[in-house]
Amino acid sequence: MSSTLFISHVVPLTQIAYAAASITATYTVAGTFTSGVQMMMVVSTLDQPVQISFDGTNDHLAVPAGATVPVFIPLNFNENRMVFQRPSIYVKEIGNPTTGSLYICAFGNG
Repeated sequence: MSSTLFISHVVPLTQIAYAAASITATYTVAGTFTSGVQMMMVVSTLDQPVQISFDGTNDHLAVPAGATVPVFIPLNFNENRMVFQRPSIYVKEIGNPTTGSLYICAFGNG
């Protein structure tokens, strides 16, 4: 019986950093990854929760406040043998963040 070996070469993509002062009550684009994403991490040091969308309309991921202990959310698309093609990240407030930032880092197929 033969098996198939999947080899995946990933590279770190440029991090998206979005400051509290930029976050409003409506979705605004925080940034777009220029390559397909295999793994993404969202880290929040914001003092209030925010909502993330991948289409700018629908709510996809609520990110809790991380002012005292940073919130870390891993999204591993590669685990299911998927690649998220050039996603744009949109952010809007749930609370009203005044300090901290939202950091979205990704690894992709460069």
